[in-house]
Amino acid sequence: MKIQTSVKQKRAFYKTKRFKISLTGLVLGVIAIYIGICAYAASVFTTSATRDLGPNTPTTFGMPYEEITFKTSDSAQLTIRGWWIPRQNSQKTLIMVHSKDGTRTFLLPVSQRLWQQGFNILLFDTRGQGLSDGERYTFGWKEKYDVVGAVEFLKSKGFSPNHIGVVGWSMGAATALMAMAETPDIKAGLIESSYGSLDRVINEKYYPDSGMPILLYPGIKLMAKLMYDLDVDQSNPEVAITKLGERKVFLIHAEKDQEIPVSEFQILLKSGGANVAESWLVPGSKHVRSFQDYPDEYARRAVAFFNRELL
Repeated sequence: MKIQTSVKQKRAFYKTKRFKISLTGLVLGVIAIYIGICAYAASVFTTSATRDLGPNTPTTFGMPYEEITFKTSDSAQLTIRGWWIPRQNSQKTLIMVHSKDGTRTFLLPVSQRLWQQGFNILLFDTRGQGLSDGERYTFGWKEKYDVVGAVEFLKSKGFSPNHIGVVGWSMGAATALMAMAETPDIKAGLIESSYGSLDRVINEKYYPDSGMPILLYPGIKLMAKLMYDLDVDQSNPEVAITKLGERKVFLIHAEKDQEIPVSEFQILLKSGGANVAESWLVPGSKHVRSFQDYPDEYARRAVAFFNRELL
């Protein structure tokens, strides 16, 4: 009898207003915690680890330069800050696009080699990084408008689109590809260690490696879109590479890339088809270390590609 009474009491309690309020509070609390974690992760996910340029400038590498600014081509009209490194009597010009958690200084060593081979160089910090405006980066989705702004800057200096190329590393490579799809005024691109789909890399690489519960990703993705206007699905270079017309790219990827799987390189090769004029799977190298590991071969291949494409 006591057991039956206890069961009846429990059933009665589950029907009370107090229980329903408690259950609702618990559910709302769990949701609030989930949203809070996802919002925090989205903030970390879109914020640069450092914005410090450090001590190096083009002068450190023996190159003359001037400080420049230009506006992004989207409605945000952010101010982008960079360095213009002219090469006397040359029309061929390369826009250099750095990686996530980087600045314009990251590409100074390779810029020096290309400048020595007769190219004007435009280095700048993409939005939300270095000294440029903006609080956050968007994995290439909006940074492409920074690159288009750089193209407009070069055209205002009298450079022809037929002489303008782009070099991008990692997120900068994805940005460069998407910028090429955005404007016809970039003739050729050297694309190193780009992903084909940001969403796929996060799902197949970052989450399994991080040990973070996969159920958090939909929430982080949603909060990034709602709070910071970052649509992960729009960072899709494998689609951009199909929209280049007859323009050519040189795809480079490190054989032992620990950040962007080599499978992404293979996907871009397939998607690019005839637009891929040259490719190089760099033996033994890790993520964006191809130039450091093979500086002479890297410079030789890059110069040959751009001399051929930038008429």
